[in-house]
Amino acid sequence: MKREFQQKFHYLGRLVIIPIVAGVIAAAIVAIFIVLLDRVIAATPHLIPRAPFVLPTLGALLVGALILRWIPGAGGEGIPAYINAVNRENGRMSLAATVLKFPATILTLGFHGSGGIVGPLGHMGAGASSFLVSRLCRSLKLHIEDNVRIAAICGLSGAISSIFPSPLGGGLFAAEILRKDSMRYSDLFPSIVAGGAAFVTSTMVLNQNPVFGINAPVAFLTDHMLLWFPIVAIVSGAFGVLFIISFEKVARGLCKITTGQPTRALIGGVLVSVVFLLKGDWALNTSMPLYGHIVGGDVSPIAPPVFLGKGVIAFFVLIMVVKILATSCTVGSGMSGGFTGPLLILGIASGAFMSSLAGVATGTPASYGFMACALSAVLGAAMNIPIAAIVITTDLFGLSYIAPAIIGGILSFLLYKSRTVYVYATTSWFTDNIRTNNP
Repeated sequence: MKREFQQKFHYLGRLVIIPIVAGVIAAAIVAIFIVLLDRVIAATPHLIPRAPFVLPTLGALLVGALILRWIPGAGGEGIPAYINAVNRENGRMSLAATVLKFPATILTLGFHGSGGIVGPLGHMGAGASSFLVSRLCRSLKLHIEDNVRIAAICGLSGAISSIFPSPLGGGLFAAEILRKDSMRYSDLFPSIVAGGAAFVTSTMVLNQNPVFGINAPVAFLTDHMLLWFPIVAIVSGAFGVLFIISFEKVARGLCKITTGQPTRALIGGVLVSVVFLLKGDWALNTSMPLYGHIVGGDVSPIAPPVFLGKGVIAFFVLIMVVKILATSCTVGSGMSGGFTGPLLILGIASGAFMSSLAGVATGTPASYGFMACALSAVLGAAMNIPIAAIVITTDLFGLSYIAPAIIGGILSFLLYKSRTVYVYATTSWFTDNIRTNNP
C-alpha cells in the first residue's frame, strides 16, 4: 500500500506539481526580464548620443569581459544548452550559466546586439526549474533524475508559453525540439500542463500581454491562393536554411580567433556596429518595431525612400539579409541572443515578400495567409519543429489560417529536415571553441 501511494505521488508530481511550479517560475522570469530589457533599450541611446552605433561594440565588450570570459555557458542561444541538459544530463543545468544568462542577454540586446528572447528565457526557465526541483527532491528524499529532467522541459515550455499566446505551442516546442523525428508522451503531457500554467500566470496574474501578437482578419482563402502556398513554403523554407548556413559560417570563422573571450564577442559587436552605422539599426536588438511594421503592412517609417513603392519588394529581401547577418554575428561570437525572434521576423518578411511578388494587397486576408504560411515554413525548416510551428502560427494568426500554416510547416520540414539551426548542440566545434576559452 505504501509503495502504491509513493508511485501515485510520483506520477502526480511529474504530471501536475512540477509542471505548475515550473510554469509559474518561468512566467515570473519572463515578466521581470521584459520590463528590464525595455528600460535598458530605452536608456542606452542616451549613453553615447552622438555615436549610438558604438553601442553594440560596448555591449559586446561588457558581456565578453565581465561574463563570457568567466562563464562562457551564459552566452549563446540558450536552447542548445537545454537540449544537451535534457538528452545527456537528465535535465541538470549549470546554475551559474542560468543566473548570468539574464544580465548577458540584457547587455547583448539592450546595447543593440541582434537576437531574440525565446532561447535565453527558455534557458533561464529550464535552468531555474531544474535547480529548484533538484533541491526540493533532495530535501524530501525523492527520486531526482526523472523529476529534474521533467522540470527542465516544463521550464522551457513555460517561458515560450509566456512569450507567445500559445500554451499548447509552447508545450509542443519544448518536447519536439528534443528529437527530430519523434516525441515522448511522458515529455509532452507535463510540458503542456506547464505551458498552460505559465500562460494563466502571465496573462491573469501578472497582467502581461504576449510579446508577439497579430490582429489578422478572418481568412477566406481561395483556390488560387492555395496554389501559391506550396511555392511560399519552398521559398520561405529556403530562407530558413540560409539562416542556418550563415550562422554556421560566421561562428566557424569566429572560432578561428584563438584568444577567446572577450575578443570574439568584441569582433562580433564591431560587425554589428557596422550594420548600425550603415543605417540598419531597425534590424537590431529584438526588432519589435520592425515586426510591427511588417505585420501592419506599412514599412514606410523605416524604409529608405528608394525602397518605397515598387522597391518595397527589395526592402523585404534587405530585411531578411541584414537580420540574418546581424544575428549570426551576435550569437556566433558567443553573445547571448535567441534565434526564434529573428526567425519569426524572417518568416513574416518572407511572406510579405512573396505576397508582394504575387500582387496581393497588404492588410488583406490573403497577405496574412502568405505570412502565416511563410512563418510556419521558416520555423519548420530551420528548427525542425513542424507541429509546434503549425500550432504557434495558428494561435498567432487565428484558426482560419490553419491551412497555410499546415502547408508551410509540413512541406518545409519534409524538404529541409536534414539540417537544423541547433545542429551545433550535438557537435563539438561550437561548444569547444565559442563557449569555452580553450581553442
